[in-house]
Amino acid sequence: MASRRISRRRFLGASAGLAAAACTGDDPEPIGTTTDPAGESTNSTGTTPTTSSTTTSTIAPITLADAPDWNGSDPFSLGVASGDPDEQSVVVWTRLAPDPLTGGGMPGSDQAVALDIAADEGFSDLWSSTTVNTSPDQAHTVHHLVDGLDADIWFFYRFRIGSHVSPIGRARTTPRPGDATELRFGFSSCQNWESGAYAAHRHLADEDLDLMIWLGDYIYEYGPGNQGVVSSAGLREHNSPEITDLPAYRNRYALYRSDPHLQANHAARPWVITWDDHEIDNDHAGLVSEDGQDREAFLARRRAAHQAWWEHMPVRLDPPSGDVFEIHRSIDWGDLAAIHMLDGRQFRDDQPTDGEVVPLPGVGDLVRRLGDTARNPDQRMLGEEQQRWLIDSVQDRSSIWTVLGNQVFMHGLDAVPGDQPATNTDTWDGYHANRAEILEQLGGAGADNLVVLTGDFHSSSTADLRIDPFDRTGPVVGAEFMAPAISSRFPAQLVDLAPLVLGFNPQIRHFDPANGYMTCTVTPDRWTTRLHTLADVTRDDSAIVLTATADVVAGSPGIASVTTS
Repeated sequence: MASRRISRRRFLGASAGLAAAACTGDDPEPIGTTTDPAGESTNSTGTTPTTSSTTTSTIAPITLADAPDWNGSDPFSLGVASGDPDEQSVVVWTRLAPDPLTGGGMPGSDQAVALDIAADEGFSDLWSSTTVNTSPDQAHTVHHLVDGLDADIWFFYRFRIGSHVSPIGRARTTPRPGDATELRFGFSSCQNWESGAYAAHRHLADEDLDLMIWLGDYIYEYGPGNQGVVSSAGLREHNSPEITDLPAYRNRYALYRSDPHLQANHAARPWVITWDDHEIDNDHAGLVSEDGQDREAFLARRRAAHQAWWEHMPVRLDPPSGDVFEIHRSIDWGDLAAIHMLDGRQFRDDQPTDGEVVPLPGVGDLVRRLGDTARNPDQRMLGEEQQRWLIDSVQDRSSIWTVLGNQVFMHGLDAVPGDQPATNTDTWDGYHANRAEILEQLGGAGADNLVVLTGDFHSSSTADLRIDPFDRTGPVVGAEFMAPAISSRFPAQLVDLAPLVLGFNPQIRHFDPANGYMTCTVTPDRWTTRLHTLADVTRDDSAIVLTATADVVAGSPGIASVTTS
């Protein structure tokens, strides 16, 4: 997709929309800008920027008071990021953290940081220079809405404090409503620090993509070696026992964000992000913890985890302010695609345990026969309010493609033949009747071209979606692509069983246990998904291979074709 230059007159005239802190749907307050009586926006040095169409800027970058040198440490050690774009704005992010793994190393007071926005990577065509305040209450993070932009354009951004300059980020806006411009994006999930290197992010940073969609498990909450899988790539270990409070969650995010390949992928394009379970606690469901923690204690843990997640993600959300933090939201790519990001953890009912356990090597009691609880329509994954929001959100749009950004697979999986399907009830199979209800409602709301994006399972699949995945005679209503994990591993003892299991799961058209990611190219007529897998997840310099390609044709639900390389 060719980049279009922003109208500098429009940007400068709207520079009062450069908003600080968390971004909401309200009109943002300007930071570091003033407006003269004639209505011209000025930068924080008090000079009036030019509104001519020349490509050389007359805006002078603002100068802040000298900052501490932090003994030579880099305050931008965690990089930069952007996210949640729309047709005229995008959130940009950084965190001041000269000592990132031990609390950040910042003073207990607010600190100003400069933000520059430009047309070019060299910042010779500077569109805006402003200041943003950071607060210790938010770990000195920046969530700043760059507003007043033209639709469908790229720009560059950087932060400065004292003599320190951040890495340069590249961000973009979405096409305007009514446009059906091509979309290219990547998606993945599950990046356990101890399970492997982040070579997948290195390759993603080099892909020609508009967006990155993240489907959860950005961090893992475990202590060192909890899974018994430590990467041979530098013997990476978690930096504390299992995390349960705000300082520990902040330090864990800092550890993950210290990886240069993850930083490069964030800097390359905007991200659209949701969470899964490990951002808080493995396999939790609502306020039911993995280990039966006291409800009030788990609620305090969840509040801390929500705060740290918000602080470190470039999301267009208010900071959390109570026991519930709603993160479900929609991103529109013109009229081509509406991406609905779901929260399948915070509002779900507890996973069913009434089905008979089916023993499989290395998975404990995770596989059960489908019981009465899963077949009860009141057993919900999203909760009533979020489900209602989803259907209304789809119905209110006229997008060609309806996309769900979702944590766990919808396509169903019968692991062992028998009278009842045997499956992992942490997935949509544990919410069998609710899944059928939602898919029927989506069809009624006009989701004619439904594509579900999924993570979580540490493997990839390409599948047809049916109202009841275990009824082979039912119509196909959509397609699902489950991306491989960045570094988390599929159980080695199950790899040899996969071909056998696929034999009685015809809805799954392709499966691969390798690590990597998927990329998608979306046009009005066709959706193409490519599976990229790593040669060796333990190696930072691992090669990447295009393993499979799948197509969906608009107007024809499900997978049209799959080819393997």
